[in-house]
Amino acid sequence: MVEIGRRHPAARFLLVGCANFIVSSAVFYFTYRYSPFGQFGGQGAVANVLAYGAGMINSFVLNRTWTFRAKGEVIVHAARFIAINIATLALSSCAVFVLVDRLDYPALAVWLPLTVVILVLHYLGMKHWAFAERA
Repeated sequence: MVEIGRRHPAARFLLVGCANFIVSSAVFYFTYRYSPFGQFGGQGAVANVLAYGAGMINSFVLNRTWTFRAKGEVIVHAARFIAINIATLALSSCAVFVLVDRLDYPALAVWLPLTVVILVLHYLGMKHWAFAERA
């Protein structure tokens, strides 16, 4: 049963997401703990940017090669992948701003279901656009 699940792109997508969490967490921890950026007062922010970047690179490579087994031009896939990430970041940030910051809904009550919506949008965008076979 597990083998069948890992063959489905959605299951592989979720596994890649778990790997991204591990990669991002490790980069954040090691950058925050051991980098020299603390002397400039921006250690947390730098660690966050590097962790996010590492997660995105990991996500792109694994989703392109393993989840969707995409063929074609890497640059086209990368541009579309980045566009999806920017669009969903903007969408989720606007939703949090309106619902949490303006309408005063509880942050976790907004963020948790929003994360699921963004996850679904990411999957559909990657499957049907970023890594889709050209007709």
